Formats: sequence, C-alpha cells, structure tokens
Amino acid sequence: MYDHAALYRRERDLFDSAIQRVLASGRLDWGEEAPAFEAEFAATLGVRRAVGTNSGGAALKVALRALGIGPGDEVITTPNSDIMTTAAIHSVGAKAVWVDVEPDTANMDPGAAAAAIAARTRALLPVDLYGHPADMDRLNALAARHSLPVVADACLSLGACIEGRPVGTLATITCFSFAPTKHLGAFGTAGMAVTDDPALADRMERLVAYGQDRARHYKTFGTGATLHHVEEGMNERLDEMQAAVLRAKLPRLAASIARRRELAAIYGRAFAGSAVTAPPERPGVRHTYRNYVVHLDRRDAVRESLAAAQIATALPYAPPLHLQPVYRDLGHGRGAFPVTERLAEHLLGVPVGPHLTDAQCTFAAETLLAATTQP
Repeated sequence: MYDHAALYRRERDLFDSAIQRVLASGRLDWGEEAPAFEAEFAATLGVRRAVGTNSGGAALKVALRALGIGPGDEVITTPNSDIMTTAAIHSVGAKAVWVDVEPDTANMDPGAAAAAIAARTRALLPVDLYGHPADMDRLNALAARHSLPVVADACLSLGACIEGRPVGTLATITCFSFAPTKHLGAFGTAGMAVTDDPALADRMERLVAYGQDRARHYKTFGTGATLHHVEEGMNERLDEMQAAVLRAKLPRLAASIARRRELAAIYGRAFAGSAVTAPPERPGVRHTYRNYVVHLDRRDAVRESLAAAQIATALPYAPPLHLQPVYRDLGHGRGAFPVTERLAEHLLGVPVGPHLTDAQCTFAAETLLAATTQP
C-alpha cells in the first residue's frame, strides 16, 4: 500500500539535510524546528494558529481538553473511524455518542447528528473519511443552533476543500495526523491541532507541554528560569526531528496531493460503468484521496484475487467500532448503524499515493475489474 523506502530514496539529500540540521544544532528538545513548522503549516492552510503534537490522536485529546470537555459530557462522532477518534473522547472522561453516516461519502450524517443532540452534548466530532470532507456547512449550522463547538478529525483530509475553503478553516479546532502514510508523513508519529482562536491555541500549547506556557519552557531550559505550571498538562509535543522532516516535505505537499488525484482519476476512468463503485467527490469538494476506497460485491473473493497478483489491499476501519470487542459492553449490536455496516461489508481500499506509477495503478484497476467478473 505504501513504499516508504522508495519515497526516501527520491529525496534522500533533502531529508538527510533536515535531520542533520537538528543533530548539528544540539537542540533535540525545545529547539526552533517545531515552532517554525507550526507557523509554516498555519500559513499554508490560512489559519491563525497551529499547535504541534506527537500524533493525530494527541491532537484530538488536546482539542477536547482545551474546550473543557470532560466527565459527564457527550461528544457526537461516527463508528467507522480509527479507534483513536473515540478513544480520545473517552480519554478526557466524556462519552462518545456514535451516529450513522451518509451512504455516499461515509461521513457523519447531519440528520443523525441532529437527532443525537441531548442535554449533555458538548461537541460534534465529524471525521473526514478517506480524504473527502464531511458536510461541514450543515454540521456547523447544526452546532451553531445548539452553541456547540466542532472538533474536526481531518487526519485523512489534509489539502481538501469545500467551495475553495480549506479543511483546517472549517471548524472550531481541526486535528491532523502526520503518520507516515498520511498526505504529509513524518518519519514516525506527529500531529497538529489548528484554530483561529488564540485563547484555545494558547491553552493547547500548555496542555501538550506540562501545563506551562511555552515561553517559560524556553527560558527554563535556556536561562534557568523557574518552573511555573498553571494547569495539569501532558508531554505530547511535536518533537524537533519530526518537525524538521515535515518542514522539508511541506513545500511538496501540493504536488503530492495532485499526484494522488491523478491516480484517483486513472481508477475512476477504469471503473466507470462497471460493477465497482468508485469513491464520490461531491460538487464543490476537493477530495485528497488519502485512501482510495471502492465498494463492490464479493469483496473477500476479489481481495484474494488481488493478493494472488501481489496487489495490496486494505479494509479501512472495518468492522466498525461498535462491532469491535473492546466496545462490546456499550451495547451496540449489529443493526445499530445500518449504513455504516453495509458500507463496511462492501468496501475495499486499493493502493494510492505518490509512490505509485501510472502503470501500477492501471494494473491494479484492471486486475480488480477482472476479479469482479470471475464466477
């Protein structure tokens, strides 16, 4: 599904230079790379502030804590996401309230979200599945009617837009992942939470760094100033080495996303008129295809045929969370979220990303189509 070694070899000097810059500086902690990357990333999105974290999951936890969400509160989200979306809600002591999804994008159904809002609801947490943004206009309108913040899990949708407005500018706080297979991948784990609210950004900076203002940390480790913790924080900052790698990659992000869209177009042309349902791209939306997920019958048999042809596949976020053993005690059996379940039974992720050639993509598409016609 991804060839990290090939991507490293393409630009070895660029990455080696970034890493060596950090090592030569001697500043492996509280250096210049993380704040520089935060500023550059915020400027790229057109958002006021960005706060680096050590993972996308950490960004979600910090966002929820910054909003004051905790025990007794409820956060509405979806069950067809990475477990960290729900685990982040539970980590702050709140309850995750799952709702069903729309049948085309597999994103949060605004109607289902509206029906789930109750006295203890404190936020909406939609997930931009596979790179297609959730219906943020309807979700934001719903949130505004109930005076709720929106925390967007955009870990799969960096670079996506709705009517020209980039993901990252469409929610109270938007969270991104820089895991190695994401649009902008670190050489380990990293994440980011972005917002236009300076007060929220300041609090997130404290929460990821021991509950102390960042400026104080730099003084503590530079001039011997005393510690001054104003709240109970964590150690979930973006580290200097990953920040340097991400800074090196950031100017190439647009080209990388364009390449994903080119490959998606190859798949789309191949699957047009076939029994394979290609992923949608709603009018006015720019999909960035972190995953290319099709829907088809006889999914498992087709997957076996692709494996025999040495083509990797994935079943992203299937089975959904409400059918996973860890959440069995929550009481959501089969049939609780019918759209989510139906999609999970037919979905198949095929390779997509800047490591692929046109020929490889075409071969994967042709092999998949041939497998769907086998008896």
